[in-house]
Amino acid sequence: MNKLTNEEIIDAFKTFPKDKFSLMLSTTSKDNEPLTSYSPFVEDDNKFYVVMSSSLPHYKNIEATLKAHAFLIEDEKEASHIYARKRLYFSTSCKIVEGEKYFELFDKRYGDSLSFIRKMKDFKIVELTPKDKSLVLGFGAAYLMNENGELMEKNISHK
Repeated sequence: MNKLTNEEIIDAFKTFPKDKFSLMLSTTSKDNEPLTSYSPFVEDDNKFYVVMSSSLPHYKNIEATLKAHAFLIEDEKEASHIYARKRLYFSTSCKIVEGEKYFELFDKRYGDSLSFIRKMKDFKIVELTPKDKSLVLGFGAAYLMNENGELMEKNISHK
């Protein structure tokens, strides 16, 4: 992989989620039991939003801990190598939010396919605020960015 400039790396952090339509979300219970799920998402102002049922365990975990870990990954069919799939992952602080504007973001991105959720009283919107992010673009092409959008480390190498 060619060496990227700092600007290209920062741009890759911003653009990587744009063509992804779901993210994997890992949470832990108050008893530290792990759980992984997935959800469609939208991104707005450097925050991610997911809609989930308040009756399910991952929502209850977020409600109890206000933390999660998000993971977005390149489709296997598009990867140049199965071990070098491009991916973005980050820890988040979580907050339950309300408002029509969040549903409008989902409508804009997904059309009517998620509109039925609006009518379901148990579905809630969770705001995910990324902390430090990691972006892997291939072998020897891994980058760390802090929550302020500053590059912390680049080209993390293998030993």
